[in-house]
Amino acid sequence: MRVNQILTGLGLFFITFFAQANIKAVGLMPGMAILEQDGQRIVIKAGEEKQGIRLVRADSEQCLIIVDGQRQTLLLGASLASGYVAPQSKEVRLAQQFGGHYYANAKMNGRTIKMLVDTGASHVTLSGNVARRMGIEYANGRRGVSSTASGRVPSYMVQVNDITVEGIKRYNVWVNVIEGGHPEVPLLGMSFLGQLKIQQDNGELVLSE
Repeated sequence: MRVNQILTGLGLFFITFFAQANIKAVGLMPGMAILEQDGQRIVIKAGEEKQGIRLVRADSEQCLIIVDGQRQTLLLGASLASGYVAPQSKEVRLAQQFGGHYYANAKMNGRTIKMLVDTGASHVTLSGNVARRMGIEYANGRRGVSSTASGRVPSYMVQVNDITVEGIKRYNVWVNVIEGGHPEVPLLGMSFLGQLKIQQDNGELVLSE
């Protein structure tokens, strides 16, 4: 089963390294972790052991693993081979545009798209027209109904493999696809933004890990 079909309600994502074993945690949630070992993804639940890695516990911020009999905690920016290294967070600054809006050039599943930053949107939101152009197969997603200027129309909740905004990358992001042409401009909502720190600084919107 593909990783993006396994995750439900995934919270924050973190990138950490266990240098000696080349283990990286790319996704964390209560009781489960997504690890990468030498480029291969491993989905592991608390109490399980896979490829020599036992997951003791996990939450949305850290996980405790056992490798070669040693307990190690995976955290953002931590080098477990050489001790703690201060997190190297990435930062994106977006200039305020006409009408006080902020726009971001994002990559979704490797394709570039201009998005309106909208902290009032619960999820990243695309119109069905845009989703089809992006190659997103949404028809089998969780179906719902959204209200638009044209009335109530079908919508579909799906996950995309990844969304990147100028170097800040998050995996398995929930996206709401609204059938038809609304919204005209794709919305970068809280299913992505909620994993970041957001602040305003001298007319700029600052997104950081």
